Amino acid sequence: MQKKSYDTTWKWIKHRLDLQELNFSKLASIHDIDRTCFTGVKKVPIPKYEYLIADYINTDPWLLWPDRYDAAHNLNHVSSRYQGHKSFVEHASKEINGKVAEGK
Repeated sequence: MQKKSYDTTWKWIKHRLDLQELNFSKLASIHDIDRTCFTGVKKVPIPKYEYLIADYINTDPWLLWPDRYDAAHNLNHVSSRYQGHKSFVEHASKEINGKVAEGK
């Protein structure tokens, strides 16, 4: 079921880009990166490119890939490049205006 949902979303993304006479190769050329940076987003969360794609089709990345983001639109996964991501977010959420919230 998950695969079908991603395929439908991916087809919709490609259609929206096509309406603007864009594709992943053209986007890659505009941003001077390899095309696979954009196509890799289909299977692997890559927030930088998720935001770029969403921006080009005038939507938000958490609407395209809701399972990759939590209710507050924060990333829902721990990056393999930066293992401290989740603990940093949890620590930061306990602070309010630089002070640790009481009772936490």
